[in-house]
Order: sequence, then structure tokens, then C-alpha cells
Amino acid sequence: MGWIGWRVAKTAAAVAAAISTAQLLDLEQPLFAGVLAILGVEATRRSGLRSLFERVCASLLALAASSVLFEALGYAVWTAAVYVLLVFPVLSRLKLQSGIVPGSVLVFHVYAAGEVTAGLLVNEVLLLLVGLGLASLINNLYMPGERSRLEELRTLVEDRFALLFAGMASVMRDPGTLWDGAELLQADGLVREGLERATRERHNRPWEPRFYWTDYFGMRRRQLESIGTMMELLAHAYDRAAVPQGELIARLLETMESAIRSDYYESGPREALRALREGFRSMELPRTREEFEVRSALLQLTVELDRFLDTASRLKKRRDESGKEAAEPVR
Repeated sequence: MGWIGWRVAKTAAAVAAAISTAQLLDLEQPLFAGVLAILGVEATRRSGLRSLFERVCASLLALAASSVLFEALGYAVWTAAVYVLLVFPVLSRLKLQSGIVPGSVLVFHVYAAGEVTAGLLVNEVLLLLVGLGLASLINNLYMPGERSRLEELRTLVEDRFALLFAGMASVMRDPGTLWDGAELLQADGLVREGLERATRERHNRPWEPRFYWTDYFGMRRRQLESIGTMMELLAHAYDRAAVPQGELIARLLETMESAIRSDYYESGPREALRALREGFRSMELPRTREEFEVRSALLQLTVELDRFLDTASRLKKRRDESGKEAAEPVR
């Protein structure tokens, strides 16, 4: 759609349809149906259906309350002020704030008419239903999908994760390696965008009880926290010679790329990590403070790496003994 955008295009279509329908029905003030159509087009299907319910309920309540007030207190400016003082807090308490504007327009139509008649009430209700109803209908006909961009973001995030583990492995092998870890901020931005787009896509499919993409990017956000902690711990590993397992840790970090990109739970990294931690337990106690600090940091790094793998295992699919996909993900 270029610079116009799908929401603007749908709003234009809804306005034209609402005004035309109101004119065909010979309703009074048909242009108000177009105003309601502008209010009724939302960013997602879920928000559109919710706002439709809220605005219709609020407008009907406002129409009923104002009719009673104007008939009881007279058609005066101060009566309109009383309406605002009494009805607005009620709508807010009922969480119907989105219906305040369309409801108020109906109220001022009643005020301008100077009397409440059955014809007036029917006209206002029909304007409400035509404007908001057609806007909701057009809003739900088409929603641009986010799937292709989500797939692209997944690849980009996994690329950054692989680079992060490769960078940590390089530092593990040579603590003097110059590496700024810029991929961490890049991955964070990509994960944030992924969560935003995934949430929007899920709201456009309210009939799906479980949505893969929100789970996926939620998993990556939690894993990103673990990676940040691992990078902080790695800063303390300034003397690899103090821990013989340093080379093993570097190798394990390098093998993480396949586990990151796989749709299935890979048991290899978890088993290697378990053997590595057993090696730590069998070592003699540290002889110096420096050795203690390095070993403590690296041991904690393995704990964070285990948390990283555990987070992925909650979402990824698993294979059974024959190598086929199992019915349930690893828990």
C-alpha cells in the first residue's frame, strides 16, 4: 500500500460505506455514521471487536441517560454539564471510556433536537450500528500478516545468538581478545520487535489459544537475560590457565549454534554441560584467591548456560527413541 497504509485504506472504505448506507436508509445526519466509522477501525481484530462492544454499550447508556436528564431537567446547557458530571464517571468505572466520544455526539443530537421521540432514538441507534458495524466488518475482512517478517526476525535473532556464543568462546580461549559484544544490543532490539509483531499477529487471530511466535520471542527474551549474565561472568575469567576446563567450556559454547537453530530439543549440549560440571566438582580446592574467583565465575557461567538450555526445552519439540517427532514438547 506504500505510504497510505492498510489502516488508512480500510478507514476510507469504512467511511464511504457508512455514509452511503446511512443515506440509503434515509437517516438524519448521515455524516455522523462516517465519524463513527473513523473511530471504529482498529489496529487488530481483537482490539476492534473489544472497542465495538465498548462503544455500542457506552453510546446506548449515554443515549438513555441523556434522554432522561433532558426530559426531566430541560434542554439547557447546564443539563449537558450535569450529564457529563454524572455519566462520564460511570462509563470510566465500567471501563467504557472508548465510548465517551461517540456517546456524547448522540447526546448532543438529542440536545439539538429539543425533544426525545421514538424516531429520534431509532435514528441515533441506526447511525451507531451502521457506523461502528461497517467499520468492524471492514476491519475484520483483511489484516496484513506478520509471518514473513517474524520468520526473518527469527533468523536474525538466531544469527546474533550464534555470534554471541562464538564471541564468548573466543574470549574463553584468549581472555585478551577484543570483543565488544555489540550483538547483545542488536539481539535485544530484534527480540523486542519480534515480541511486538507477534503480539499484534496474535491479536489478529483471537481464535488461536496458543500462538507459537509469542512463545518463541518470549523464550528468546529470557535467554537473552541469561546471555547477558554469562557475558558479565566471562569478564572475570581473566586467567584461563587457572581452570583446565576452560578449553572444554569454549568448545561447548561453539557447539551452541546448532542447538540455537534447531526446532528440536538437542540433548548433546545438556549432557556435555553435565559432564563439565561434574569435572568442576572433582577438582581440588582453589589454592589462590585469583583461582577461586575465576573458577567461581566459570561455574556460575555453566549454571546460566543450563538455564539457557532449560528455557529452550520448554518450547522446542522433541524426538522419540526412533528419531521421529514426539507429540509433546520437552518439559
